[in-house]
Amino acid sequence: MSNFASYLLENCQNLDKDFLLGTNVGIKYRELIKSVNSLATYIYNNYGSDKEFLLLSENNLFFIICYLSIIKSGNIAVLVETKISDKDLMNILSQCNFSNYFVQNVFKSRFNKNILDEQTLKSIPIVENNFTINRDLEDTAIIIFTSGSTGEKKGVVLSNKNLIANTESIICYLNLTSNDRMCLVLPFFYCYGASLLHTHLRVGGSIFFSNNIFLGSVISEIDKYECTGFAGVPSTYQILINKTNFLKQGFPSLRYFTQAGGHLANKFLKMMADSFPGKQFFVMYGATEATARLSYLPPHLLKEKMGSIGKGIPGVSLEVVDSWDCPIKPGEEGEIAASGDNIMKCYYKDPDGTREVIKNGRLYTGDLATIDNDGYIFVTGRSKNILKPAGYRISPKEIEDLIMTLDYVSGCVALGLPDDILGESVVAVVQPINANVEELKDEILSLCKRLLPSYKIPATVIFMNNFPLNSSNKIDRNKILEYITSTKMDLNTYG
Repeated sequence: MSNFASYLLENCQNLDKDFLLGTNVGIKYRELIKSVNSLATYIYNNYGSDKEFLLLSENNLFFIICYLSIIKSGNIAVLVETKISDKDLMNILSQCNFSNYFVQNVFKSRFNKNILDEQTLKSIPIVENNFTINRDLEDTAIIIFTSGSTGEKKGVVLSNKNLIANTESIICYLNLTSNDRMCLVLPFFYCYGASLLHTHLRVGGSIFFSNNIFLGSVISEIDKYECTGFAGVPSTYQILINKTNFLKQGFPSLRYFTQAGGHLANKFLKMMADSFPGKQFFVMYGATEATARLSYLPPHLLKEKMGSIGKGIPGVSLEVVDSWDCPIKPGEEGEIAASGDNIMKCYYKDPDGTREVIKNGRLYTGDLATIDNDGYIFVTGRSKNILKPAGYRISPKEIEDLIMTLDYVSGCVALGLPDDILGESVVAVVQPINANVEELKDEILSLCKRLLPSYKIPATVIFMNNFPLNSSNKIDRNKILEYITSTKMDLNTYG
């Protein structure tokens, strides 16, 4: 094993089976490895090693070949989201020292320079030998940007060791084998999506791209391609539950579901558990800074520990610590801190930002949490996402979780808006399900007044039929706030 790409392909050199499933896009392992060796040879011969290459592409064969080839040639893949704004793209282009750009044809117009695209791959001479460049495990393999859901996007620098450690751990607790097939809806430029690619390559499994704009197509695709796994963020499951007949399906081939990327409301977790009693549902927690994964809740504890993110994955030490860096007691609140070989090297060209989150070899996630008597962790909020009405410090998650218990609520985001008297007032932005909004508004306020102290009760309830999502399919709180302020809603009324 000489670098992360070689590690991923180590066990499948002679596999005569499909890696990528699909009528028009399928490819066998032998063909994939030959294409990767050919492009890796081309990259090394033309650019050498230890160079940065931008990769901008949707989930497709082009992405997979370019991604593996860049790493296999001893270089660094810098992953960029497909919906990136012009401003963010310019920031990345100015920060990085790119030797060249691998860009899918549909995005070529965003670059005023020569780029490497699908046509480039077709012109690469075929190489039969297993080409690879030796790299130290501490050397950088990829740079992947955070989703920006809690602030400015940051480039996370991950080493070969980081990626190998996290891949090994995920394979272990999910019990992945060469028989596993993933129905994939998450983008590869997102660490959760990338981890699905990594794990299935390593075990010699298969993946199917569900790139249909209608998410509900996965219902037939899971069965058609006999997928054993399905992965999603909270919005994935909420859309499938509320807008399709997903819960009524049998999915005979499916072995497990995974969910990460934020908190899925307990009522939806219960629906999944009740609807699919014979299948495993893994609630997981992670961060880009941790390569992908930090914890998981064993499926058999889903109902017993409802709402918990579980405990640290194999190879990760996960603690909730107080302001003196001491482990908290059950019922107390602290910050989640993690250590392990999966913790990033640093933020790209940001030593100050790195020092803020990595101290004494531990990653301080910024997530607040408590633990129960058995040591299971329950996230309570974000240290940087605190509302301050009348000087009180409160987590929006407590308000959101309460409102989400109502039957006719599909989603909820609690925000803070400037207030002349309180300094900041709480606004509940609610996604209703087939409800009379005036009646639902009364029910929401009645519930909050009954169970919350006065300073946590929303001053305003606003209804939105669909929440904007960021590139990782997480709810984009900033865009919701922009929408509310830009439309100049009368916040003394209820939208």
